Amino acid sequence: MHGEVLNLLDCHLSELQALRRELSSRRAAAPGERRRVAAATASAAERYAHALMSMLTETDGRRAAAP
Repeated sequence: MHGEVLNLLDCHLSELQALRRELSSRRAAAPGERRRVAAATASAAERYAHALMSMLTETDGRRAAAP
């Protein structure tokens, strides 16, 4: 599971870095664009939290079922 958690975290951090690059871009932004990207960071965090909790719950379930 350790590798899966690290992979999930790496993917999450990559997504956040890409969104950060969009937010920090010096180009002109369309109305609402920066707000959309900021909201996307919150959505990414929610997806990460859900995926991680699913992994942890699955692992806890396997431990409880072990003889």
